[in-house]
Amino acid sequence: MVRKFCGSLAIAATVVLPLVLSGGMDAYAQNSFGAIARSRSTQDKGYAWNYSSRAAAERSAISQCESLSGAGDCRILIWVRNACMSISEASNGAAGTAWSANAGAAEEKADEVCRDYGGRNCSTVRTICTPD
Repeated sequence: MVRKFCGSLAIAATVVLPLVLSGGMDAYAQNSFGAIARSRSTQDKGYAWNYSSRAAAERSAISQCESLSGAGDCRILIWVRNACMSISEASNGAAGTAWSANAGAAEEKADEVCRDYGGRNCSTVRTICTPD
C-alpha cells in the first residue's frame, strides 16, 4: 500500500510540478517594468519602459537622463511594474510623480503631487504605461 501511494505521488509530481513551474514562469515573463529619472539641477529626464526587471529599467532611465543633463544628479523618481506612471512639472521647478492602473488617474495624481511640492500650473509632461 505504501509503494502504491509513493508511486501515485511520484506520478502526480511529474504531471503537476511542470504545470506549476510553467505557470509561474509565464507570470514572471509578463512583468514589465518602467522608471522615470530626473536631474534636479537641469530638470532633464530619462524614461524607460518594457524592461524585464526594475533594476534594468532604473539603469536605463538614469543613463538616458545623465546623457541629456551631464550634471551627475539624475535620480529615480518613480518605478512601476505593469502599471502607468506620470510626471508633472511646473515652471518653478516643482515636480510630482504618481502611478495607477490607468493613465488618467496617474496624471491626476502626479499633478496633485506637483502642487503639493509648491508647483503652480502643474501639467503632465509624460505618461507611460507598461506593458506598452
